[in-house]
Amino acid sequence: MKLVAGILIVFILLAIPLSTNAIALVNRDVILEAQEYGTKCKQMPLTDFLQPWLAYEENATILNQTTERAYLYTPFLLIANDARDKAKSKQPVELADSEKVLADYAGCLAFAITINGSTETFNNNVQVTIKQDKKIIKPYQALPNVPVKNPWFPSEPQFTAHSYFYFRDSEIVLNKPATLVVITKDKQERHFYFDLSKFK
Repeated sequence: MKLVAGILIVFILLAIPLSTNAIALVNRDVILEAQEYGTKCKQMPLTDFLQPWLAYEENATILNQTTERAYLYTPFLLIANDARDKAKSKQPVELADSEKVLADYAGCLAFAITINGSTETFNNNVQVTIKQDKKIIKPYQALPNVPVKNPWFPSEPQFTAHSYFYFRDSEIVLNKPATLVVITKDKQERHFYFDLSKFK
């Protein structure tokens, strides 16, 4: 009997992830916490709701509507955002919906990037990579959007692009810092620093 109990304990310990990284750990409690965050914050402005997952461009001198930024869409945020949308439209927030969100984004880290430029084509052929230690990781999918004219036109910058980039999380060490590097057609380079161990 003791032998069976010992084997069972070893099996349970092996099944528990050893990483202390918050991004990788998603269980029922985390799902419920994310759903609660989304429903509690349904009336919060989106920029405030997303704030914990935000990184500003490293060389930004001011932080306002013109500041270039990137958001890291972790599994927690994806679930919370889905719950927020459902709560806002008075739909029930179900466990099955959150599990579907997790399945849709399984194995990836998604980044939403907002950058500025002076022409309508500044975002053409944008290059995005993650630098982590000496490793450079390319996205497996890129959805760069066409830049739109800013509401503060004709002031500089005149155009803003909101784009999405998806990376395989298996290629990234999820409990270490990483820098998202964005290079536009005009050879301007932007850096967004994320300490991945600090994100839910």
